[in-house]
Amino acid sequence: MSSILVAKQAITTDALFEVFEVDHDFINRVLTPYRDSCRYLKSVRIGFASEQRRWWDSMVAVGDFEIDRSCYIDDTGHFNAVEFNICYNQLAYVLLAVCIRERLLPALDDFTLESFFEKQLSNYLIAQIDSHYHTELNPRGFRGEVRITSAKTRRNLSILKTACRFHDRARGRSDGEVKLVVLGAA
Repeated sequence: MSSILVAKQAITTDALFEVFEVDHDFINRVLTPYRDSCRYLKSVRIGFASEQRRWWDSMVAVGDFEIDRSCYIDDTGHFNAVEFNICYNQLAYVLLAVCIRERLLPALDDFTLESFFEKQLSNYLIAQIDSHYHTELNPRGFRGEVRITSAKTRRNLSILKTACRFHDRARGRSDGEVKLVVLGAA
């Protein structure tokens, strides 16, 4: 069991239901903008946190990460804010691409998978990121989770609030909230 703390409300994920296929080719396509040395996401499972409620607000992306060597600094020996941001981006991009591919998120209905890849860097913006580091996390092998907690559409943009959590086997833990602004596909 894992949980993500969002605005003093725990979100608990015991198991995933109706898991969507996310193969290595799809992950690699989503991670195309990243240099090889900065592709920390190794595998992804995406599914619903509830067997009864199968909608975008119960979807969870669970990813396995490995940072053998930081892409920007000498080894610090622990997971830091830059790596938090990069890992969040990679897992969130895969989650959004699957939501678009499966037509699960009405706030992104104007995107096709091709327009997502075309506008991935220019139209997906982090408006706010809050990260919290509870215990030291080992970057050599850890798991991350991302879920969309709110989605609103205004004219030619969508505002998505998300929650994320990273943890390792030794009880290292970091979590946070990220607000994304997605500019329309047109």
